[in-house]
Amino acid sequence: MNSSEISPRIAIYGLGFVGQQLAGFALDRGWPIVGAYNRAGDKVGQDLGRLLGREAIGLQVEDCDLADYSRLNADVAFVAVSDRLEVNLPAYQRLMGSGANILCHGAESCNPFRCNQEIAQQIQALALAKGVTFTGGGIWDMTRIWAGILSVGPNTHIESMTHTSHTDIGRQGVHLLRFCGAGLSLEEFARSDVAGAGGLGGIATIPPLCVVDALGLEVTRIDEQVEAIVWDEDHYSHWLEKTLRAGTVVGTRMKVDIATRQGITVNACLEYRDFKEGEAEHMAWKVQGKPSMEVRVTREVSHMASASSLFNRTPDVIAAAPGITELWKYRPLSPSALT
Repeated sequence: MNSSEISPRIAIYGLGFVGQQLAGFALDRGWPIVGAYNRAGDKVGQDLGRLLGREAIGLQVEDCDLADYSRLNADVAFVAVSDRLEVNLPAYQRLMGSGANILCHGAESCNPFRCNQEIAQQIQALALAKGVTFTGGGIWDMTRIWAGILSVGPNTHIESMTHTSHTDIGRQGVHLLRFCGAGLSLEEFARSDVAGAGGLGGIATIPPLCVVDALGLEVTRIDEQVEAIVWDEDHYSHWLEKTLRAGTVVGTRMKVDIATRQGITVNACLEYRDFKEGEAEHMAWKVQGKPSMEVRVTREVSHMASASSLFNRTPDVIAAAPGITELWKYRPLSPSALT
């Protein structure tokens, strides 16, 4: 099934940058938007079209905590609120309870059973009871997860896999750059929860574990380290509109080491930080084996690609069986531009 063969009724839950991009893609495609929800604030009560800087479409943004979801008749609901399943759970319950399939823009939604077994079981039970599908996705779909899966295609023997990446996190919102510690001193970083469960703790394990699970490897050990990134020279941040002095935190580095029963080690090093002038977002999967290979991805418009990647999964999710369906159980991502 491709996107030209469907015209699903869409709901958007969370109207930050990603949610607004998703709404715009749906309107451009001609898909009816039947529900738009956000937390209490100045977006609530606005016409969605006006919020997007377009003509009014006659649909008001509703308070997500006060809306009557029994009236919602959506085929697919996009959730763009948090990376954490626990935070998103009320949205899942409200939307799946109304009979909507879920496409979530949240890191933990890419591999729910790995990230939070208890909540994953709740999601699975509700999805099966309502006959709907739950899938997490976004820019990781192609650039981290499927790139890793495809990187081993030519191999007859694998010794190790290493994933490295550098992300200009401020592109997706200055608040995310601050969330990653930019502007803090090392002492402030240590006192903060940037590296903890309320911050980036566990996030970097998700992409390599998705690849591990896709390849059918059995995990025996996972080690994670989260640390501040500092430079020994002053750096002007155009996102923060100020100079970060040498020794000031510019972002967070996350390192992951995974051992498997098959003897294949999988490692990852992710940097979420401010960028110097002229840098481009890039990531790679390096495979040591027979043959040794490297797949490299350069991301030029990551803030838009995160929403478009989620949007382009819509036909797959509509056609999928009920329950949690992880990204690697689908085909590689297909564009909507050619349909």
